[in-house]
Order: sequence, then C-alpha cells, then structure tokens
Amino acid sequence: MDAYADMLREDPDAVAQELDDLPADGPTRQDLAERLVPYVRALHVKHPGLDDLSSDAPRGPEHTAQTIGRAITDLYSSAQVVVMRRLRTLLARPEGGNTAV
Repeated sequence: MDAYADMLREDPDAVAQELDDLPADGPTRQDLAERLVPYVRALHVKHPGLDDLSSDAPRGPEHTAQTIGRAITDLYSSAQVVVMRRLRTLLARPEGGNTAV
C-alpha cells in the first residue's frame, strides 16, 4: 500500500490525465490503452511494490482483488474500465510485442 500511496502523490503523466476525459468511442479507448503501456510500465519500475498490492493485505489476495475491482467499477466510467482491461492485456505481453487487442 505504501507503493500505491507514493504513486498517487506524483503528478500524473499527460497520457494518464486523458483517462479522466475519455470519450466513449472504441478507437480512442484502444489508442489510449496502447499509449498508457509505457507510462504504467515506468510506474511499476519506479514503484515495484505495485506489482503485489496484496502482499501485506490482512484479508489476503482474493479479498484485495475483489476490493480493487469494486473500487474500479465504482470510480470509473464503463469506457475507462474498458481501457483498463485492454491495458491489463497489453501489459501482460512482452515489451515490443504486438499491441492489437
């Protein structure tokens, strides 16, 4: 949680700021997800604790995942959630891999 709190204290990158003003059209969502990949990878390098947010969670990883999932659906629009899902898929690929989703 310390890594997550540290990350939130930083000013967001311009591409991350676009998530707040995201239009509903599909091509914009895919483009934004692809452009967020380097930003999110850099965040994970700078804040390695983000790789395992449940490591010190008192109720364990399953509860942490459920809580984060609930928070995302409560805080973000459906278009933003789509971007985050696409981003997760893109991040799972090796760097330099095909970005089509």
